[in-house]
Amino acid sequence: MPPVLSIEDLSVEYRTREGPIRALRHATLSLERGQILALVGESGSGKTTLGLSILRILPRSASITSGRVLYQRRDIGELSRDELQQIRGDQISMIFQDPIAGLNPIISVGDQVQEVITSHRPVEKREARELALDALAQMRLPDPARIAKAFPGELSGGMCQRIMIAIATALDPQILIADEPTSSLDVTVQAQILYELERLRDERGTAILLITHDMGVVAQIAERVAVVYAGAIAEIDEIRPLFRTPRHPYTWSLLDTLPRLDRRRISRLPQIPGAPPDLADIGEHCPFLPRCPKALTRCREDEEPQLLSLSDSSAHHAVACYNPVEAIPST
Repeated sequence: MPPVLSIEDLSVEYRTREGPIRALRHATLSLERGQILALVGESGSGKTTLGLSILRILPRSASITSGRVLYQRRDIGELSRDELQQIRGDQISMIFQDPIAGLNPIISVGDQVQEVITSHRPVEKREARELALDALAQMRLPDPARIAKAFPGELSGGMCQRIMIAIATALDPQILIADEPTSSLDVTVQAQILYELERLRDERGTAILLITHDMGVVAQIAERVAVVYAGAIAEIDEIRPLFRTPRHPYTWSLLDTLPRLDRRRISRLPQIPGAPPDLADIGEHCPFLPRCPKALTRCREDEEPQLLSLSDSSAHHAVACYNPVEAIPST
């Protein structure tokens, strides 16, 4: 079965007074139906830019310079404005990072859910209201009728996040792009939001692109993970092999900074030395080169490595590195 979404060699630049910023470079990945694929990276690494590129809702200062996005084998970039409008919110939806800012503060919750429904379905107002209440109920919100009459400012951040998910999934989309859906929420509410995402995958077969910087969230619900560094995908693999045997030095370093139960007590957790490069001056070599403990002469002389499958790994594992971390034989 072909993937529901394919991203091929996608590059995005932002125009600024200081010059172009290469926010995303040659990104390639695919998303299967009923799968949760996590996109992980530091702030400013290009994760959100990739999500916005899928729906063609980039800011005016940004432009796609290469590549394409295929939804069910259709090139989204070749669709008309009306065709794109039909897909957005209906077949592909997005949950934005700030749940409170993502809702209109002067329109009731119920009206905001109904607006999505009536913009894509020829239904009467009464039926739209019933569908909106059902969407809120699906998110296990207490007393959906009361919440539908409320305004976002009257509700908690966790409730607003569930409402955002209700809006995004009211029409049962094929793909859900979730941009940091658990940020700024306490641990209990985070667990509830992640449960709802898992339920969408299991009960509706929704394909979910989860954008996050939280490796704990990734380990909990994702099946595959793509690690993004300085606008490029550094490594992509299924979740268990990647956590057990990361091959890109950045992935290895990133996982090494996480607290672990099997680590001896130390005063400080390890840190990755240095800082991510300036995307306005990214250069032609590997962007992780100044911070990499395994850099070779080739890394300093050759162009940036491409994302390629490793001969000693599964077909799902690809790394952009000339000198990957040595694999640990399984026992």
